[in-house]
Amino acid sequence: MSYVSPSLRGNGDRPSYIGLNDDDAAIIKTLGFTPKRYPPETVIFSQGENNDRAFIVESGWGCISHQLEGGQRQIVDFALRGDIILSRSYAGGALETFVAQTELCVLVASTKTLTLAAMKSPHIFSLIVEALGRNGAVVAQHLTNVGRRSALTRTAHLFLELRARMELIGSVTRNSFECPLTQYDLADALGLTPIHVNRMLRELRERKLLEFRQGRVRVLDLPSMTKFAGFETKYIDGAARS
Repeated sequence: MSYVSPSLRGNGDRPSYIGLNDDDAAIIKTLGFTPKRYPPETVIFSQGENNDRAFIVESGWGCISHQLEGGQRQIVDFALRGDIILSRSYAGGALETFVAQTELCVLVASTKTLTLAAMKSPHIFSLIVEALGRNGAVVAQHLTNVGRRSALTRTAHLFLELRARMELIGSVTRNSFECPLTQYDLADALGLTPIHVNRMLRELRERKLLEFRQGRVRVLDLPSMTKFAGFETKYIDGAARS
């Protein structure tokens, strides 16, 4: 199995979320990143567990969440192709849970190995810094969604963010992309109930802004939806366009 898929090296003028080049791929192969495949709903690491692993997503969707007492959760981010996943930890324990939303293929190594890769390649180092900065910006936007944006606006904003991230890795066709999230997943990401999410999706459809059917999202009016949500792509694709 290839240690770095072509998807991680981008697609023509659509660079991947990470943008590894051939030299980076050789370094990663030499250092021994291990390819792993997780079935859907597999818990890769849990909140509170010691985790000294770094992951590069090759394909599939993952979910990063904070677990609450009583079984509730707040989804803080989704892991998509090309993302680097490092567990935030306190006193050795992970602060979040990482779960495979779909079948998830990753390259996994210790954080020490990832550090060695960064030391051997200034390009890999800069990509890690960019990825971590982008991840922080995504979490900040999700916090703003829950804290300040209306239910309808935050729903529109999240779908535009997912569209921007999918477009960056060449997975958007005619403003449409595959999305495996359920209304329960969306509720946990948006701080809403599943019933409320259903209403928001219906209203976006009635406003002719977005459709979400059978696991596929279609943005019907990108300029209008972008203006309505106050969405800016800089925190997603700024590094790729620099």
